Amino acid sequence: MEGTRRKRVDELPDRTAERLPAGGTEVLARAAGRSGELVLRCSGADLEVIAGGNFLISGANAASSVALITAGLSVLADAGLLHPAHGGAARPGLEVLIGGLGLGYSLDAALDEHRIARVTVVEYEPVIVDWFRNYGEARAMRLAAAEAVGRARVLIGDVADLMRERSGAYDLVALDTDNGPDWLVRAGNAGLYDEAGLALAHGALRPGGVAVFWSPERYDWFAARLAQTFARVDAVAAYDQIGRRRYEYTMFVAQRAPSAA
Repeated sequence: MEGTRRKRVDELPDRTAERLPAGGTEVLARAAGRSGELVLRCSGADLEVIAGGNFLISGANAASSVALITAGLSVLADAGLLHPAHGGAARPGLEVLIGGLGLGYSLDAALDEHRIARVTVVEYEPVIVDWFRNYGEARAMRLAAAEAVGRARVLIGDVADLMRERSGAYDLVALDTDNGPDWLVRAGNAGLYDEAGLALAHGALRPGGVAVFWSPERYDWFAARLAQTFARVDAVAAYDQIGRRRYEYTMFVAQRAPSAA
């Protein structure tokens, strides 16, 4: 589940339609999710998903969602693992795993990169996938086109299970499954950020591959934890403009050593 916890805790709106702020906010759908009530609403030009009273996804966070992919690609490029499509690359087509579909901005950024051969998205909440297909407009259409040619697939489940099953399969693992390592909507996601979870992400990567973790803050303790498992750790700033305010977030980019170790 991708998305907008991107606003601070004290900025979160009330959870019910009757108490939502005025000025163009409309509830489009409600559903009982696997982790509690989910609400899809439209606020101005942006879709938003509220999970159990907390922001989960917002179109206002498109930029930081895209950065989840571009930050990882930049490190792969620095390592010489990105090559032009017709340049005789050692990796002519990258394999990407995204944890969390949300509103599909990370997925769309991956599909826009011609050097990425296949994208797999794992979403925990089935209704998030349904809402994306119904309300995702051009992004949903691009996903459908990619699915038709076998370049993309969307799975329902826990991304940790797929990382466990597909050891050494991916060049890029992008995880936006919750509100970052320190503020969780779903308690079960804590396992993605502890030592065992980081080892799982590391094991899902090919040598030289990168795992990227979306975070609302630059946590030194999390960077240090990543450094215990990965060969290189970068904290890359990303920005969303929400109304008149500019918010800074952090993409933790962790690279597996180029060797098979």
